[in-house]
Amino acid sequence: MAKFPTQAEVTVQVAASREKTYAFLWDVVGSSKCIPGLAGCTPAGDDTYKFVFEERSAGPVSLTVQYTAGYSGNGKDEIRFVSTETEGDNTDIDGLIKLRESATGTEIVLTQTVAPDTPVPRLVQGLIKSFVEAETKKSLEDYLGNVKTELDR
Repeated sequence: MAKFPTQAEVTVQVAASREKTYAFLWDVVGSSKCIPGLAGCTPAGDDTYKFVFEERSAGPVSLTVQYTAGYSGNGKDEIRFVSTETEGDNTDIDGLIKLRESATGTEIVLTQTVAPDTPVPRLVQGLIKSFVEAETKKSLEDYLGNVKTELDR
């Protein structure tokens, strides 16, 4: 299987305080409802969570992304998550959420690298890589858009 590590960074401004924003994002299962295409997020240990997404297709390739990630935070303005090597997982993830206070609330900066195992022949890997890159960026934008909607209520 081929892996296509793709990094994206997205920023959004929310009206909530940094403390409220951190608490919302630190509740991983609760805030996971903001992740587009997520079929489920369940605890898998201390500060560790299993994510399973709905099946996605791109031409001849179908994939159900699944990973387990450990979370660590400083209790104030940073949350890091990184995949663990768990049986059945098919995607590596590495991300960082930074929160910055602003005059109107909090700025959220999410940087993420995702690398799914993609069962594609070498001849079409270039086409799939561009699809993965576009999907990664769009997913982060949609996720933070949903987080903004929740926190701006």
